[in-house]
Amino acid sequence: MDRIAKMTTGAIFVLVVGIMLYLTLHDASRINANDFQMELSELRSGEQVKVDFAEKPTVLSVFTSWCPYCNEDAPKMVDLHEKYKDRINLYGINVTNRDERSEVESYVEEHGIEYPVLLDEDGAVYEYYGAEGFPALYFINTDGIVVDYIVGSVDQNVIDASFASLLSE
Repeated sequence: MDRIAKMTTGAIFVLVVGIMLYLTLHDASRINANDFQMELSELRSGEQVKVDFAEKPTVLSVFTSWCPYCNEDAPKMVDLHEKYKDRINLYGINVTNRDERSEVESYVEEHGIEYPVLLDEDGAVYEYYGAEGFPALYFINTDGIVVDYIVGSVDQNVIDASFASLLSE
């Protein structure tokens, strides 16, 4: 192979790897939450809730009642809601098309969840944010930009650090 062909092959390889890395690392962090009109029914009141990202930094906690990791993280979210409720909006988003409403009600009661739990009845929120599993946390600044996300169960200190980071945005 001559020198030009080797250089061309190398350049293509670097370009492909770069594009793959970019797409992997910037997927959820490039989402503008304002582009998706989120108006969902609240589990307890039945009222339609329109999430307003401009009001305060917002955390969306996407979950199902049957997910063992969601059950593991629920007490962490309750604690963090208590700690940050005056400075951050926290919404539980139940992917209701993958769950049973009665199970969601039991989950909320069992874990003592007081923050709003919104029902994603058709899975549109789950799909829009590109969630790849449960639980999924999306940290959204007041400009509506997803600045951080976590998929799966993690240590409370990691989640707490993301909450604190969101406040410094």
